[in-house]
Amino acid sequence: MQTKLGNYNDQILLFFIILIVVIPIFTVFIHLFFPSTSLWDHLADNLLLQYLSNTFIILFFVSIISSLIGISCAWLVAMYNFPGKNMFKWLLVIPIAIPTYISAYIYAGLVEPSGLVFDFFDNYMGLGRELYALVDLRNIYGSIFILSICLYPYIYLLCYASFKEQSYCAIEIGKSLGLNKRESFTRISLPLARPGIIAGLSLIMMETLAEFGTMDYYGVTTFTTGIYRAWFAFGDETSAMHLASILLTFVFILIVIEKYTRGKSQYYHSSQKNRRANPMILKGKYKFFAFMWCLLVCLLGSIIPLTQLLVWFTETYNYMFESSYIDIIMNTIFVASLASFIIVTISLYSCYINRSVNSIFTNFSLKIFSLGYAVPGVVIAVGIIIPITMIDDIQAFLFGSPIYYLSGSLTALVIAYLVRFSTISYNATESGLSKIKKNIDLTVKSFGLSNLNIIKKIHIPMMKTTIITSLILVFVDVVKELPATLILRPFNFDTLAINIYELASSEQLSYIASPSLMLIIIGLIPVIILINKTISSGGKNIEA
Repeated sequence: MQTKLGNYNDQILLFFIILIVVIPIFTVFIHLFFPSTSLWDHLADNLLLQYLSNTFIILFFVSIISSLIGISCAWLVAMYNFPGKNMFKWLLVIPIAIPTYISAYIYAGLVEPSGLVFDFFDNYMGLGRELYALVDLRNIYGSIFILSICLYPYIYLLCYASFKEQSYCAIEIGKSLGLNKRESFTRISLPLARPGIIAGLSLIMMETLAEFGTMDYYGVTTFTTGIYRAWFAFGDETSAMHLASILLTFVFILIVIEKYTRGKSQYYHSSQKNRRANPMILKGKYKFFAFMWCLLVCLLGSIIPLTQLLVWFTETYNYMFESSYIDIIMNTIFVASLASFIIVTISLYSCYINRSVNSIFTNFSLKIFSLGYAVPGVVIAVGIIIPITMIDDIQAFLFGSPIYYLSGSLTALVIAYLVRFSTISYNATESGLSKIKKNIDLTVKSFGLSNLNIIKKIHIPMMKTTIITSLILVFVDVVKELPATLILRPFNFDTLAINIYELASSEQLSYIASPSLMLIIIGLIPVIILINKTISSGGKNIEA
């Protein structure tokens, strides 16, 4: 009886946790049915088509270009030996640690008077003025370029793992049927890698739909910039929520398509032999082309941006010693540490309740709980503002003034991070918890320990590595998050992402070097972990 009561209480607590995640999403959705305003009528008549077209043009071309880059580089590095291969294995992953908005600021600065490209053409060719007039990245084409070179690692990593794990038997059978190398790739290896391609492509599309910093700085009107401007430039929350609800609908349609596509087919080989293909040695012009292609991708994705940042850093390194910069670092560490601790704790508790109860309610609740990462940060932010403001109004009505202002507080910001990044922690924690046998739980429960004590005394010590990994992953994503932090942060509370955004908005591009390098160094931590767990070990279990 006591166990059943405990499980019931746990499910009630889990329900309230899920409610916190669901309310912002539900708040956005229901605004589809709210009456429109004059601003919305103007947006619908004049700008909505532009939001739609720009968003889907960028989404289409970024998906195509990122797929071409990621698949081709993964195939070359996994299946062939050529000069620099071991170096490219690492360098091709680096762009995933560089936030897209930072790359956007860097590339905009490269062709301006403070940039490396401008200096080269001006000093050595006398073409600086012509270059400045000719090259303009602050448009939709520049946005496509930036997002493509920053997001291709999602497909590269998953395809690399898939190509490395494919059995050589399948390729041998293809050769026996008269298939050449190109046909073996298109008719055997590529179809077998389809789950990884779809998973990576879905991540790229989610990130593209959620991107705010690049679109805002390059002046491209998409849903994310439209939502921000409707609320904060025009003060019309209804119009902003209408736009957010449309974007959220597209995101969920994308999720359904991705799940449906992955769930309809299976991709495996039936042979019991699983000998991996030995990398083939490229010779002659093929060796040169493979090297140059990987080098070009690495130059555009990481080497050139990081070089420009280092040049700017040598000019503005004194910024690191200003008290405001130290405060920004401390704010970033504090809010990211607080949010990651809360998120990982809630994820661990939720995973354990689902494991111990395993009811339809908990399974369904946690499916909803895991949707947050697909929701753009700007949508989550505007979905949180309205319910939190309502709670403040209720407090003011009951007590004369709010006991604690939720709006404009760290509480609102942490809730946004909880909604946005719980999926990362939940998936990692669930994977670690699944490795602990349920018999251990049953044995410990026979001694009368509560669920919280079981988690504290048994699971946390056994899952120490998983928990640390989850904390790092969430910490890094919180540090990089821009739109939700920009909208919900307390007054006069800046983080590294906000500081970079404000410096770039005021065209002090050389001063973004210090905070950007700090943010990239933090972002490299999970990249190093990822590489050590996947590429160095042959690409196992990366799709998890």
